Amino acid sequence: MAGKKCVEMLSNLYKGYGQTKSFMKTAGAMRVISADQGKVKIEFDVSDEMTNAFGTLHATNTALRTLGRDDGVSVDLHVSFLGSANVGETIVMDVEVLKAGQSMAFSRADLYVKETGKKVATGNHTKSLSKNKL
Repeated sequence: MAGKKCVEMLSNLYKGYGQTKSFMKTAGAMRVISADQGKVKIEFDVSDEMTNAFGTLHATNTALRTLGRDDGVSVDLHVSFLGSANVGETIVMDVEVLKAGQSMAFSRADLYVKETGKKVATGNHTKSLSKNKL
């Protein structure tokens, strides 16, 4: 049951991003595949709006997808870009919360091409959490 609630909550979060006018708008294309305590699997199709001048997934869009939780502010974000993704490819993102306390959370994300398994990026993210709980 917790997994279903997590999927619903995250799906609504990403749909809300799709309604914004900021760079977060492209996160509205993310589909939550599974979610449970501390782990989330998301996928999205690379679209023209997500690409750079070379027609591949832009670094900003890659980094955006490693962010995870919506509450709090980023303290540290480290992304290693390991490969490219082209328009039309489906990217899967596996996210794991490594540790979450009252004031800080640490997560890791791996992004790969669904059809080939080719790793596109890996990232670590540290957030200072707000006092408001989801």
